[in-house]
Amino acid sequence: MKKNHIKEIIFASIFMCMCLISCGNKSSSSSDANTMGTKLAAVFKKEITKETDIVKVADAIAASSACDLECVVSEIEEGYLAGFSSDITGFNKGVTIMPLIGSIPFVAYIFEVNNPEEFKSVLLDSADPRWNICTQADETVCDISGKYVFFTMCPGNDE
Repeated sequence: MKKNHIKEIIFASIFMCMCLISCGNKSSSSSDANTMGTKLAAVFKKEITKETDIVKVADAIAASSACDLECVVSEIEEGYLAGFSSDITGFNKGVTIMPLIGSIPFVAYIFEVNNPEEFKSVLLDSADPRWNICTQADETVCDISGKYVFFTMCPGNDE
């Protein structure tokens, strides 16, 4: 009887290890110009030159063909933000673009800041692509235009 339980425990342990390995086996950044993150950053660069209201820019990004998810745009305050391992502070205004389905590893932000290069470093140092349970963003993209910083963690291409 004990041998059967030991075999079951060993089998269950191996199965659990395989599940954990398959959940965490993705890269965390990309430089391919055809990824979702780089396409979203390009939309940000285009829209921020026409409009400085970051809520309107975020709405345009969420409605663009580069964002193939159903998303909601919301203003945010300093403190805990999804996708980061520490509180994010030091911005004048911020908005988030998040999917309606919370299990999708996607989040995007636009921040208005005084020191964009320093703020970009803080975001990249604090980014946690595994903030969702058993999902992981495939790429992290952070871009600057003037006093505005665009940041996203998103799924990779399905191709």
